[in-house]
Amino acid sequence: MKILGIDTSTPIGSVALIDDGNIIAEHTLNIVQAHSSRLMPAIDTVLKWGDITPDALDGCAVGIGPGSFTGIRIGVATAKSLCYAVDKPIVGVSTLETIAYNLRWTDGFVCPILDARRNEIYGGIFHGGTEWQRLTDDLCLPIDAFLDELDSHISPDSAITFVGDGLLSYGDAVREKFDKTKSGLQTPPTREDTVHFADAIFNVPRGATIATLGAQRLKQGDSDSYWTLVPNYVRIGLY
Repeated sequence: MKILGIDTSTPIGSVALIDDGNIIAEHTLNIVQAHSSRLMPAIDTVLKWGDITPDALDGCAVGIGPGSFTGIRIGVATAKSLCYAVDKPIVGVSTLETIAYNLRWTDGFVCPILDARRNEIYGGIFHGGTEWQRLTDDLCLPIDAFLDELDSHISPDSAITFVGDGLLSYGDAVREKFDKTKSGLQTPPTREDTVHFADAIFNVPRGATIATLGAQRLKQGDSDSYWTLVPNYVRIGLY
């Protein structure tokens, strides 16, 4: 199954082609340049690298957010137009799940965090290991509220891995929450050793991961409609 994966929901634009789970080609850029000018050339490049034409694809998966409003619109509109033109199925994939899935086999909880501005984050809670589970919807809320939500899912000795560019702005708040040396906190001693920040290389919503998650749905006969697939901006949180 040949699937094209597209993500433009963050400044890191990524396009990839997979075939039966194997990466054939991937084009990922983190540069100051609008997605509108680089997306179609990137798609063309990846298809040429894979020696395939759009009509030979089995489907397309696209990141629908949350993330940059403009970036998401560009990616979704482009993917819908491409799939409609060649009559191929389309699947929308959560950007947060895409980032979390980079750590699919990590034991314990995986929490992707993106900076949503307005003193808020986009976040989600997943559980990795032998059984991949989504435990919350995609959320948009202040970091303290997100960490309170996380508390409702974990036990004192739970392993937690945080990932995403939101850690650049909110990493200190996460550390303070789980640092047993901070005054007034009663965090069990085991917690400090079980909270981790993933390396920055895992922050990227890769096109190959988008394609992989899309392929999983397509293999189950599940896809989205060209007419109803829309960006997921997620500006409403739990507070």
